[in-house]
Amino acid sequence: MEQDKPTPPSTPPTILLGLGLWFISLVWWFFYYAQYGGAFGLIGLKLACIAWPTTECLFFQQQIRGPLPRYIPAFWYAGMLAFAAGLWQIWRDRQK
Repeated sequence: MEQDKPTPPSTPPTILLGLGLWFISLVWWFFYYAQYGGAFGLIGLKLACIAWPTTECLFFQQQIRGPLPRYIPAFWYAGMLAFAAGLWQIWRDRQK
């Protein structure tokens, strides 16, 4: 007779939401800044633009005249908040 193994706790939806928002933010960031200098051109300077505007990011935004809306890190920060809330839920459940 097979013993029932305890099922691992499910991932809180807030973690999945946070990961989804991060993914959306990364895709938007990548395709927006790929309009200036190509997809991987100046990637070292563009990488910082994921979370905060630097002077380089502002320069790139002034030069880009593409069809995509200007990238803002709103989804990035919303993803961080949702992911942190999910981690808090996991921590709270383990305290019980």
